[in-house]
Amino acid sequence: MSANPTQRNREIPAWLLIAALAGLALVALNWGERLTPTGTGISWNPMDLIQAALDKNLAWPTGSWFILGGFAAVLIVAYVLFTELWGSSRDEAKKYTPQGASITSMMGFTSAWRKARQIYGAQVTKKTAEAFIALAVYANASKKIPLYIQLEDSMWVYAPARGGKTSSIVIPMVLNAPGPVLATSTKPDVVAWTAIAREKQGQVFVCDWENITGWPNTVNWTPIYGCEDEDEALERGKAWANAAPMEGTKNGSWFSAKAGTVLGRLLHAAALEDRTMDDLLMWIFDSHNPEPITILEDHHKSRAFIQPLRERTESRAGETEDSIKATLISLAEPLVTERVLSQFRFRKEESFDINTFLEGPNTLHLVVDGENSPLGTLSTMFADQVYRAARRKSSQFASGRLWPVFRMVLDEAPNVAAFSNMGELITDTGGRGIQVVGISQSFIQNEARWGKEEAKTIESNASLKLIFPGINSEDLRTYANDMGVRDTPRVSHSSSKTGGSVTRSSEEKAVVRAEELKHLRFGQATAVYRNLPPHVVHTEMVWQRKDHQDLKDMKDQTLRRCGKIFHEPTQTQAGSEPAETFDGAR
Repeated sequence: MSANPTQRNREIPAWLLIAALAGLALVALNWGERLTPTGTGISWNPMDLIQAALDKNLAWPTGSWFILGGFAAVLIVAYVLFTELWGSSRDEAKKYTPQGASITSMMGFTSAWRKARQIYGAQVTKKTAEAFIALAVYANASKKIPLYIQLEDSMWVYAPARGGKTSSIVIPMVLNAPGPVLATSTKPDVVAWTAIAREKQGQVFVCDWENITGWPNTVNWTPIYGCEDEDEALERGKAWANAAPMEGTKNGSWFSAKAGTVLGRLLHAAALEDRTMDDLLMWIFDSHNPEPITILEDHHKSRAFIQPLRERTESRAGETEDSIKATLISLAEPLVTERVLSQFRFRKEESFDINTFLEGPNTLHLVVDGENSPLGTLSTMFADQVYRAARRKSSQFASGRLWPVFRMVLDEAPNVAAFSNMGELITDTGGRGIQVVGISQSFIQNEARWGKEEAKTIESNASLKLIFPGINSEDLRTYANDMGVRDTPRVSHSSSKTGGSVTRSSEEKAVVRAEELKHLRFGQATAVYRNLPPHVVHTEMVWQRKDHQDLKDMKDQTLRRCGKIFHEPTQTQAGSEPAETFDGAR
């Protein structure tokens, strides 16, 4: 009977070892003869050596012992290094392997591709599908077994600052998007690494009110255009108000809802008369200004629609009204500077066309400056408008799904794209051909932004969760427990006057502790996919990709287009290349 694969794998290294030892002995014998000649029949030809031995004309040179000793030392060092590097990686992989089904059983290419074919039909081929369902994530670092995400899957990434999520998740998810992609960020890295590559597929648009990227032609967008429709105006008003951080405010969601009803009606009034952001801000600051009510009455709006504005203009000062007014002012205040206001002054025909953007593999970047950017509420409203347009567009297809899939990569989601119903959104979008990839810095950040219950809903509803090292151990404890336990051998010795005994048993031990998940190596993450147990996976950074140099060259082109400065090093020799100092992806 033939040997099984495991046996064959063990035999092959043994034969190689015997052959290697014979070769080393031959080398030592001949080199030793040169150093300390014996005058016997030593030769490089193995057959001549055998004949010399039979003729008793073979002696072992003294120098050969020293040569063999040197070889032995080198082999021992090489063996130790090999077993430490290769063996430790195998041990680590085994150490973090949970009890239950393997992650590749549901996140392999075949599963993802078949699901895509089932939903979208023959238009999804193996060749085209692999590019946009692949993650830059591997189940095994040494073998690089890739993982794939289904097109209807949502994904949420928890990654502390500078944890590698931009390079390993955000940039790849933008680059390989099959259709239109909306990408939010607080830094210029994503635009720099993806703009020119995405331009080869479609148009690239950048919304950058604070000029973070330096992109030369930013999009024109205002919350007013499009609000001629009552329903659209109310939706935008709600999105604008709900985008304000809760920050532990008592009854904060109630005041945001009240502010949203007012904003929706003011936006509608402004759109009906083709008013500007200047007018809208004046109406927000002056709660007793009757002009928006007059406009709505002139356009024969219902009394029920106008009533919230009447209550605002006629109400007396009080704690409730003051809180609503404070909420409205906090939303309007960041827009009052001329630098910001000037970006909302343009003709309607110059406004960004969302429906055209959704027609092809185009890219829209929304960039605001950092965690406390006052313009984060506007970027949320813009992103919400794009999402709702995509949702409406999906209903035009017989399947009820967009094709190609529209992907939303929401980096720094709590600050830049804080949809009020995020938990519901990431569940609903999968069935509409919209794929959501949300990224935040921690579980705590989500709770601070959306509240504890909504944060739990987000965590629960995401098809795939990737948790990078550095997250609070308490938040990881549940996932560590879900990885299960394994039996570990236990040997105990006892002794007495009459002799001793050895007892062998096994005990259950946790596969991993929460603290170990917190302190994973850079590039590792905890992956939780649907009903599978958590797995430790390995991410691929942009500089580890095969096409890294091409992407780097395109990034440099983007930076030059954006007017970024490349610092020239001291020229020590002709032809030396300048070193650019712009921050790379992290």
